[in-house]
Amino acid sequence: MLKHSFWQLGFSAWLFVGFWLLVSCGEEPAAESQEPIDYSSPVDFDIVLAGNFGEPRPWHFHGGLDIKTNNQEGKQVFSIAKGYVSRLTVNKYGFGNAIYVTHPDGLTSVYCHLKRFADKYEQLFERTGWRDTLDFRFPEGKLPVGAGDYIAVSGNTGHSTGPHLHLELHDTETWVMRDPMSKLAHLIADTVAPQAHSFMAIPQQDEGVFNGGFTKQTFGFGQPDIKKQHTTWTLSRDFTAWGRVGFALWADDYSEATYNHYGVRHTRLLVDGREVFRTDVDSIPVSCQVEVNLWGDYQHWRRTRIWYMKSYREPGMRLPILHTDFSQGIVNFNEERPYHLTYILRDYQGNESRYDFTVRGQRDSRIQLHRRKTLLDSYQLYGQCLWPLLTLR
Repeated sequence: MLKHSFWQLGFSAWLFVGFWLLVSCGEEPAAESQEPIDYSSPVDFDIVLAGNFGEPRPWHFHGGLDIKTNNQEGKQVFSIAKGYVSRLTVNKYGFGNAIYVTHPDGLTSVYCHLKRFADKYEQLFERTGWRDTLDFRFPEGKLPVGAGDYIAVSGNTGHSTGPHLHLELHDTETWVMRDPMSKLAHLIADTVAPQAHSFMAIPQQDEGVFNGGFTKQTFGFGQPDIKKQHTTWTLSRDFTAWGRVGFALWADDYSEATYNHYGVRHTRLLVDGREVFRTDVDSIPVSCQVEVNLWGDYQHWRRTRIWYMKSYREPGMRLPILHTDFSQGIVNFNEERPYHLTYILRDYQGNESRYDFTVRGQRDSRIQLHRRKTLLDSYQLYGQCLWPLLTLR
């Protein structure tokens, strides 16, 4: 009987998976080739970042690294690896002047907001005016480049608020956005851990209560604003909850070289030592861009210009950078006992911070608990975004 029921459930689940594949917001990146290639700096000075990959913005993620050019135009820009120039674009908006270099390992680098291209590329076309919208594509073998070859001059063209180099890295086949830090982290100094400012408790409608209330609430960690490589911080205050509650976090990453703040690459939420939510902000399908407004609390951002990023998956979210348990990251406070919650934040270089706080389960007669049935209550399926369809009520 049990076996029969499981296979019936499995058949229904696979029907859902098939439908999900048809409407998914992107594909996993194609595997990079086994050909090893060396990556080098796109500039001839120390890299200092004004922005990093994956920072939440309204309706989109920041798609690359913003490299400071001392607020000046005219810095030389170099190809970060061997390959060939596959595209040149000119536009008053967007990337402005941009050059695309396709590499033999399955990736393409894009250099944006340029003042102009190197002479050998400028000679390939004729500009007609400041409103030019031009797009030139080239086959492999026509315009080969090596790592460190001069390809352009930095500028402030397109949608740019100041002189800098915006560098993106994409999977050539699927155009999935990749984190350039995976190739350039060894060139960027960073010994400062990400820092959490506060968390938000979000009782699920008609299913949860937090500190006696049904509405979302924010609580500061009260950590001093200091730059350290590793941080452990414990909130002495206790909280109460009953039923299903989601959490969100306001946090930023930093470096010692500048005042700028960045998005956090890795976030984990643990409950009693068990991971219920994890992010790895890399490999974002372009078609998933708008889901940043679902992952983050967009309405709160509109009022405050602060992003609280949810530590759970909203219904319908397909972002492959989010990984949760079968409760989709929602914490179910269904026992009258202390629950120990821990946030762990880590950047690409391994600098890490940890934040602990306790929430006491306190029965509330206004909330009627309902057990949520799942295929495997405690099993976590990592690295996929299809499994939410397998969770049953």
